[in-house]
Formats: sequence, structure tokens, C-alpha cells
Amino acid sequence: MTPTPSSSNTHVGGPHTAISRRWRAQTFAQIVGQSAVVETLRNAVRLGRVGHGYLFVGPRGTGKTSMARILAKAVNCTNLNDGEPCDACASCVAIREGNALDVAEFDAASNNTVSDMRDLLPRVHTAPADLQRKVFIVDEVQRIKEGWDVLLKTLEEPPPHVLFVFCTTDPTQIRPAVLSRLQRFTFRPLTVDEITGKLGRILADDGRTAEPDAVRLVAELAAGGMRDAESMLDQLLSSAADPLTADAVRRQLGLAAGAEIDAFLAALLDRDPLAGIRLLDRLEADGRDLRLVTDQAVERLRRVLIARLGMEPVPEPFAVRPIPELTAAARALAAIDPARAGGGGQRLQLELLLLSSTVPVGAPASGAAVTATAWASPAARGPSSAADQGGPTARRDGPAAPPQDVLARVRAGWPAIVAHLSRTPLIKPLAEVCRPVRLEGRVVVLGFPEDKAFLREKAEQRHGAFEEAIAAVVGTELGIRCVATNLEALPPLPHEAIGRENLDVARRVFAGDLADATDVD
Repeated sequence: MTPTPSSSNTHVGGPHTAISRRWRAQTFAQIVGQSAVVETLRNAVRLGRVGHGYLFVGPRGTGKTSMARILAKAVNCTNLNDGEPCDACASCVAIREGNALDVAEFDAASNNTVSDMRDLLPRVHTAPADLQRKVFIVDEVQRIKEGWDVLLKTLEEPPPHVLFVFCTTDPTQIRPAVLSRLQRFTFRPLTVDEITGKLGRILADDGRTAEPDAVRLVAELAAGGMRDAESMLDQLLSSAADPLTADAVRRQLGLAAGAEIDAFLAALLDRDPLAGIRLLDRLEADGRDLRLVTDQAVERLRRVLIARLGMEPVPEPFAVRPIPELTAAARALAAIDPARAGGGGQRLQLELLLLSSTVPVGAPASGAAVTATAWASPAARGPSSAADQGGPTARRDGPAAPPQDVLARVRAGWPAIVAHLSRTPLIKPLAEVCRPVRLEGRVVVLGFPEDKAFLREKAEQRHGAFEEAIAAVVGTELGIRCVATNLEALPPLPHEAIGRENLDVARRVFAGDLADATDVD
């Protein structure tokens, strides 16, 4: 059985009803993609073994609330067919139309206090008015904190006529005592093919046509959520254009064309910031959303890396790119903060990334001719990179390099690492206050002042930049972990120790008679 819109929800000749409402599943059979959950719940209804409390867990738009309403129908339907609600009896119609007094839905995002839960209790312990069982559906249940204390006893020993269905995207925020009283069902993200199939049925029912690439693009952008896919399709169909094309989807949703994404990645990988910045100019002039462009670039690199592992054909522009180079570029793009609103926002972060790939560590900049891989991993650099020129970056680790040797090189190269990171204004204040503390396996522990925890948290968010800087200077790929510690208790770094030694010599020579230096005209 395939989902079809209810005749009462038709929008022809009347006010428009959103696709997600018209095509909301009304029976178990109409749920897309959650076959394991459907089968278990339908069997529980058929065998009369429905519990008193359920927790539906999964990403948004995957059918959790729809399933909760269908379960409410099933336990109250007067014309069940093998565990499937009929969607036609008085009980089913009342629940579908939202008129059933005994089925209550709450959004815990705005109803999560102790007093809210206390107001709920009298309704729980009152007998049903019209249906066989009362059903309480609570969405975003992870937002309830102290209010659970009021409900715990009721969840442990509920009245026989009550069914609770809680929905959440983040079960880790729910107390274990609550979880232990509920049956948990996990809703998985929907596949592109599952979403594409339903979008095709919607288009056919609306008498509209679309290119297969356009429908697939919408399904991919939905990232596993059917509701998001339906909302995007609703927006796209508001245009009179028919058929719907992939170019129209990109234009209306602010996406860049695939060739434009490849051109941006080529500019990044070829260390050509001018070409990259000119492309960003064109994309913004065409109304493209640079946050979506960044997401597209990351997804493109992800697919390329999967292809390079032999799982798919390799796209031609990236067939000869070293995997470490592609990985480093993906990390750098993924580290960009999409929530940054001021100070240049997404555009500035993309420009800094393009520019940061052109200045080598320890070498003077000489215009566009400089092409060092500042953010690439050591394996991606050619023989002329800084890591092969001698100094602290000349050595490469084998699989059995002593940890103390690696840490010593990190400490010796720390000024260069800080200089590398300081080229990015957002990261400079983070790099200047921290110090390498110790090595844990392949992870460098970085210490931050105990009174500046916010800097430590920011550094954790930018871990990719720190890891790339360390790899560029030391010649070894290492992870980082940031901790708060007393930096004054740490031994000095080599360059700091030299400075202290020189100061001690000066004190001995001048018998402690030191004076501040003055400016010389």
C-alpha cells in the first residue's frame, strides 16, 4: 500500500495545504522506510501486547510523530484489520482530524517545567471520555529536566487506560530512570531511494513532472528526513515551471552547480586563491548561499574519498589527487563555523582557507608564486616542502618512533606551529595561550590557562587547524586534546629556556643591575 493524500486535504481550488500535511502517513502501511518499527508495533497491537510507554528516537522528519498518531489510532480503532487501523471509523477519523479529546500532543520545548507536568497528571488519571485509551504524545522530550520527578511514579505504575509516546532526537539528554520505564524504538534516516520514491508519487498526484536528477537532488539535500524533502518540494512547486529541472532546484534553493563546486575545490587544492575568490564573487552575485556551498564542497570531497577507496568510480577532476591532500581539504572545510554571523561570516572563512593554503611555514611570501601546502598533510606535500628542507620539520616518523622524540619535536617546533596558526585571525589568540603538555599515543595534549576555559572550547572546535599545523611543522600526523591546566607549572619550551638562560647570564654579568631598554633615535 502506498501513501496517498486524504480526500479531505485536497487543495485544488481552495487554500493551499502543505505537502507534508496532505501526505502524512495515516496507517502503518503508509510509513516509509521504518519497516522494523512498523512490524513490531503492528504485531503488538494485533496480539494485544501494547505497552504503557514508548520512546521513539531518531532524526527529525523520519516519521516519529506520525507513528505515534497511528499507534494512537490502532489502540482505539473499532475496526482493526490484522493490527492495522482502518482510518475510517469514528475513533480513527477523530484522531486524524485532531478532534479526539483523549489524544493529547505536547511540545516539550515549551511545556517542560514541574508545573507543566503537574498540570498533566489530573488528565492522566481521568478516565477516557470517548476512546478506549488515552494517548499522550510528547515531542522534543529531551527538553524536560526537573519535570520528570513528577512523572516517574506514573510511568512506573500508569493507569491501564493510558499510553505515553515520547519522541526525541537526542536520547542522551533523558534520565536513565526514565529510559528504564519505556520501550525504545529507533527510527533510521531514510535512504535517497526511499525519499525519491515518495516524491515521485507526490508529483504524479499533483500532475507535475520533474527531471530525475531534480528529484534525486532534493532527496539528497533532505539528509534522510522525509519532512524536509516534502517542504523543499512544496517550495519548488510554487514555481509555475514544468518540468522541474535540477538547475531550477539549485537556483531556488541557493545551491551551486556541480561544476562550480569542482572549480572551487580545484582552486583550493591548486593553491590558487585568486581563482577561488573570483568564484565566490560570482556565486554571491547569483544569490548562492555560501553555507550550502560549503556543505556541497564537503559532500563532494566525501564522495570522492569513498570513490578513491574503490567503492565507486572516481570523478575525473580528482582521479590523481593524493588521498591525504583530499582528506586535509575536507577537514579544513568541515571546520568552518556556519553559525558565524559577523565579521565577514561564511565568506571570510572561505577566503581565509583559500589564502592559508598559499603561505609556507618558515618561508617568506613571494606573491602568487608561493604554493606551499600549509593545510595539507605531510604525505600530500612534494619533495620541496618545508618538511624536507632541514630543521625541526626534516624528519619523518616511522611506525615505531619513540613518543618522547615526537613530543620533543612538537615542543621544539612550537614557535613555528603558533606562527602557522596565527595567520588565521580567528585562531591566533587560541594558539598564543596554549602549550604542548604531553603525548598520549598519537594525541598531543594542549594545555590552556585554567581561567580561560572558553578558549579551550574554541580550540576543540578548531582541532583540524591545530592538527594540520602540527603535521606541517613536525612532519607527523597527530591528533590534539585540549585541557585546562596550570601553565606556570609546566617546564619551559626550548626557545623559552634559551631566553631564560640568557637572562640568567646577564644577571650574573651585571650583578643584577638591569635596566629597561629605551628607544634609540
